Amino acid sequence: MVVSLNGKLIDLSHVAEDRYSGISKYGVCFFQPLIKEKIMSFRPRTILLICSIFLPLLFSSVKAAEVSSSVEPEADKVLRQMSDFLKAQKHFVIRAETSYESMLDSGQKLTYLNQITTYVKRPNRLYIHRTGMVRNQEIFYDGSSLTLYSRNKNMYASAKVPGTIDEMLDYATQVLNLPAPGGDLFYSHVYEGLMSDVLSGIYVGKNKVNGVLCHHLAYRGADVDWQLWVEAGDKPIPRKYIITSKWTTGAPEYSLTIYEWDSEKVIPEERFHFKAPEGALRIRFLSEKEVKDIKRKIKERQK
Repeated sequence: MVVSLNGKLIDLSHVAEDRYSGISKYGVCFFQPLIKEKIMSFRPRTILLICSIFLPLLFSSVKAAEVSSSVEPEADKVLRQMSDFLKAQKHFVIRAETSYESMLDSGQKLTYLNQITTYVKRPNRLYIHRTGMVRNQEIFYDGSSLTLYSRNKNMYASAKVPGTIDEMLDYATQVLNLPAPGGDLFYSHVYEGLMSDVLSGIYVGKNKVNGVLCHHLAYRGADVDWQLWVEAGDKPIPRKYIITSKWTTGAPEYSLTIYEWDSEKVIPEERFHFKAPEGALRIRFLSEKEVKDIKRKIKERQK
């Protein structure tokens, strides 16, 4: 599909890296939230997402403390333990698999898989590498600049974003519309973010995820439901996370399964700094208005 943007023709069928994002020499755009509204925005009401990535992201500790009476005590206890554990981790590396479902116009549901490697070093370092059927992207954050690099196309876009990981994720989701896989789990206050729109929560029981015994939690929100499997024992690591967009046709789901967690690995500083490869083309993040224009033109072409 070809659309015109600012007098230039863009062949989206050629440049699209998946059904939600496109990278071409004209810029980077994201057509739909990928971190919790929730299906692709992990932080409730942040976008997008990272159009929604990811929602006013200002969570108050007072609001979070007002736990709904519909949340079972054991479910709340495990979620708080996981949040406290993650907040205490100064650096860690995770390897995970993500899947997200997409509804075609025909009503058929497709599932897309990605492999994710993430390096986190608090308070202000983050690196993400995502690979899949048509995607090979890296995200670098070094405390002052955020860069998205497409290995497939040897193109990148950068933006000045000083501050902490929390501030960067907020900016990425609200301003750049940039998807951040598992973004809820990278914030320093995971509990407050996850509980911001909860109506009820239950403790389902214990089950294994990739051989690891976990507590299974299930929460309901106004627009989305989500489930967590948290490792039992003295390291309450989130092992699996499923988000269901229940009012969207077909109730598509997003899932994140962490199969490797390493908080001992020494992460070299250069991991978080982007160095443009030879011949790499620098592009820009498209504005919200430009993305809306593209979405409108796509709809017009589909009529």
